[in-house]
Amino acid sequence: MKRILVHRLGSLGDTVVALPALRLIRHRFPDAEITVLTNPPVSGKAAPLEAVLENTGLYDSLLRYRIGMREPGEFLKLRDSIRSGRFDLGISLAAFRGLPGSLRDVLFFKATGIPRMMGIPFRREDREPRFLPTGLYESETSRLVRRVRSLGEIDLDEPRWWDLGLRPEEEECARELLAAAGINGPFLAASVGTKVPMKDWGQPNWETLFGKIRELPAVFLGAEDEGERSLALAAGSRASTADFCGKTSPRISAAILRRAALFLGHDSGPMHLAACSGVPCVAIFSARNPPGQWFPHGKENTILYPKLPYKRELMDDFDYQKRAMATITPEEAFAAIASYSGRFSK
Repeated sequence: MKRILVHRLGSLGDTVVALPALRLIRHRFPDAEITVLTNPPVSGKAAPLEAVLENTGLYDSLLRYRIGMREPGEFLKLRDSIRSGRFDLGISLAAFRGLPGSLRDVLFFKATGIPRMMGIPFRREDREPRFLPTGLYESETSRLVRRVRSLGEIDLDEPRWWDLGLRPEEEECARELLAAAGINGPFLAASVGTKVPMKDWGQPNWETLFGKIRELPAVFLGAEDEGERSLALAAGSRASTADFCGKTSPRISAAILRRAALFLGHDSGPMHLAACSGVPCVAIFSARNPPGQWFPHGKENTILYPKLPYKRELMDDFDYQKRAMATITPEEAFAAIASYSGRFSK
């Protein structure tokens, strides 16, 4: 297998949860030329795949296409671009889009001349996360790795599968940014924004919570348009704070997160980046997805999941999701943060 095409869409969080599967592919084919077929960012708040995986060696080139394209000419252009790569193997890590979507993928990649495909979800166990004896659902990372299980078995608790391969200059940049902001000891990393409005816990809840944790140094991370909200929350702090929203790349953010005592935020890309960096998370979820599927990796996290149940038919019902999130209180979040108090005294 000299030339491999990997199909993976999404932005920051989607890339991080796929990291172990991407590492497994590179581990199995160390000398292959790997091209990732992906999409341009769908919004200004989304980080492209290469911003996360830069200099990791997990891929050699990128091929992009626009999500939702309908024009035959676009499909033909993409088909010809893939065909010119003369790939020996195609691996799908794309999200399940229904059985018709899986069939379309098979027919499309066959038309590009790729002789062998793996990972396209047809079996139910590959389409949806499994329900576990713990009462939670299988993580998305585990499901992706299972789709390429013919390449080998891995232990997701081993840190090497989550390694972003941060460079010394990225680590040094993080140190300098924190020092310039006066953050010299353990701190709380927070990301209070989200690309999906129905997953937003709400500014009043955040204000109440940050009023209770004014003694903790805090560093805010996220998209540029989340800076104003973050500054408002930092205004009442009695400790040092720093707003890095929109001011750092995902990899510099990861280097900053590695120095945090705790992460606090929504179900979001920064949450997955924190977990990938080995930082415990206090994560506030909506009921849009089955509990467990998108929980951050790690055993030291505290997940605040709504008291209302997940219902597939209501996953995009704005009113239901806001009512669900309203069942998570600032007092509950404060108690969760307080349980990590020992990490701030080191």
